[in-house]
Amino acid sequence: MKIFAPYFLFFCIAIQAQTGKGITTPKADLRGVFVPSISSLSWPTNRNATPTEQQTELITILDNLKANGYNTVFLQVRPESDALYASSIDPWSYWLTGTQGKAPSPLWDPLEFAVTEAHARGLDLHAWLNPYRVKQTPAMVLAPNNVANLHPTWTFQAKLNNTDKALSLKMLNPGLPAVRDYIVSVVQDIANRYDVDGIHFDDYFYPYSGMEAIPQDAQTYRDNNPTCIPTIEDWRRNNVNLMIGMVYDAIQTININNNKNIVFGVSPFGIWKSGTPSGISGTSSFSDLFCDPISWLNAGKVDYLAPQLYWNINGKQDYTALSKWWNNQAKLYCKQLYVSQGFYKLDGKKAWETTEIQNQINQNKTEIMDASFGQIAYSYNAIKYNLKGLNGLLNSTHFKYKSFAPPILGTGKDSICPIKPANIRFEPLKILWDTPVAAPDGDLPVKYVVYVFDNANEAILNRNDGSKILDIIAGNELALTQTQIDTKVFVVTSLDKNNNETGDFTEPFKFGITNTKVNELVINPIADDLQISIENPNLQIKKSI
Repeated sequence: MKIFAPYFLFFCIAIQAQTGKGITTPKADLRGVFVPSISSLSWPTNRNATPTEQQTELITILDNLKANGYNTVFLQVRPESDALYASSIDPWSYWLTGTQGKAPSPLWDPLEFAVTEAHARGLDLHAWLNPYRVKQTPAMVLAPNNVANLHPTWTFQAKLNNTDKALSLKMLNPGLPAVRDYIVSVVQDIANRYDVDGIHFDDYFYPYSGMEAIPQDAQTYRDNNPTCIPTIEDWRRNNVNLMIGMVYDAIQTININNNKNIVFGVSPFGIWKSGTPSGISGTSSFSDLFCDPISWLNAGKVDYLAPQLYWNINGKQDYTALSKWWNNQAKLYCKQLYVSQGFYKLDGKKAWETTEIQNQINQNKTEIMDASFGQIAYSYNAIKYNLKGLNGLLNSTHFKYKSFAPPILGTGKDSICPIKPANIRFEPLKILWDTPVAAPDGDLPVKYVVYVFDNANEAILNRNDGSKILDIIAGNELALTQTQIDTKVFVVTSLDKNNNETGDFTEPFKFGITNTKVNELVINPIADDLQISIENPNLQIKKSI
């Protein structure tokens, strides 16, 4: 293990400054939501609906998330080695059309539609894939071009859960090099053809039910162990490590060759090893699913982790203890942490109260959680059905103000700020601006942040305060009220594909008033007062405030 402490410390501090750790309302705060397609859980809820009906349902989801303060959508597009997008590799999904391999009619591409509509609302969209699962739905018939039919020796049957007697789960064999190559090709296909903001894997690696009843596993170990790994358990973990590393490297190559900024992250099961941290016990990623997220961090093969901490505070699997432990691991390797939270537990016989969710978000935002820059809710249904009034509670507290996802910083990541909007002006009941010239890296803005302040002084002093964000949009104009135009001061900034924000903060703009440039009157005094470098606000180093 090699860690160059000053180098990693620099980037960790930079991320902190950009996301405003210590600020009550940080403007860069990932607020994500998982939207599962399997079992018709969230979308599409009717696999026999028309494309128009499915599109309308998806638009409703995006509008609902935007209205409730979320900024990032994790849309499941590959639930069972199939595709909710036009693919030449995998068949059309059973969960889209009711028959695996059957194209929607009239033909449309759900992922392309989702990306376009999400971006139009200023939302980021990550394509969520399950890498190994082939079939867990008994009623589903695999299409002729499903990988399991094309390559039956690549699969094995396992128990879906510990009570399953029929070995009803079919999955790809992680120990086969051909399987790894196949998974990489699926990711490359999506990353090359779609303007997604990220690729996301969930927690399903080797089966939760264990490997005892799977004879192919031992034979695969004997046939595919070129480095002579001494135990089958370590060999399994290495198989997953190899796949994760290959996927990460493939995405980076596509980013470099196509000026993209697709991030890659995983939401592993929330316990790494039983007994870690002290007092925590139970099923673990390391020993039961044979995956090692800490190894991925150490190798630099993920951009973030989103461990699934679907337990309550002070419970047997204590949310606070686990979130602190995961935070420390992310901090050690200077990666971002977005805890996956169990919003779904607001429903059921032993349902949580909404205060549990609120307290967990409070925990995520404490100073000790210095690698945590947001959270991801499982699942959208909690927001759709407003379980126990959750939406109103969060809209009046943590999600009261808008935010954008923080930039991913590190070696090879885009850290060049976009150029500020040009020609900001008013027309009746709206503010407008022009798209600026490209930044030195060739990037144009992908969205804009409109701030509203009471006066120019406030605009200068509170640039990192998320409570001042009026909206985050993809277009070049925003509707205003006449009262806002008459009494408020506005600032508009650019965000690029990595959510880097304009380095040269635009001057406060008020209707009918000559503008005062922020960087001439304020930047240097603020830099002195706060002891920060603000040549690039994405790389600020905050020492005191």
